[in-house]
Amino acid sequence: MIDKRSDQVISTLLLKVQPTFANLLIELKKHFQEKGVECKYICGTRTYAEQDALYAKGRTAPGAIVTKARGGESNHNFGIAVDVGLFLPDGRYLEDTPFYRDVGKIVATFPTLEWGGNWKFVDEPHIQWKTGLTLAEMRERVAAKKSVA
Repeated sequence: MIDKRSDQVISTLLLKVQPTFANLLIELKKHFQEKGVECKYICGTRTYAEQDALYAKGRTAPGAIVTKARGGESNHNFGIAVDVGLFLPDGRYLEDTPFYRDVGKIVATFPTLEWGGNWKFVDEPHIQWKTGLTLAEMRERVAAKKSVA
């Protein structure tokens, strides 16, 4: 039931969180199938350099601003976050749709996860593992070769 792209995204995450994100996607796919919408994970772990390149968009690189996080300031950098995409049957991406609220409701049933739609800086496609750690603490753990999850 998990599509190839989503499976590849899940494989970039820390081993400990992979089963939870896989189970979440199965629930999301079931929910959206009834609505004629395809749900996929479109991004998982990113390097600091990849994060910096995204941060540059709309600032020093062409395009619109897509993130407020530089390298080391995103949970994507620590293997504990995904971005979900919703697509019509013809493959068109639904960028701004009330369906993302459904994502949030389903994420809420997973106690170890949180949804970016509940943040002050709303990021509805974003889902991450709750660590209880600050970004600085996660960077320190990674530098010490310890897991953040």
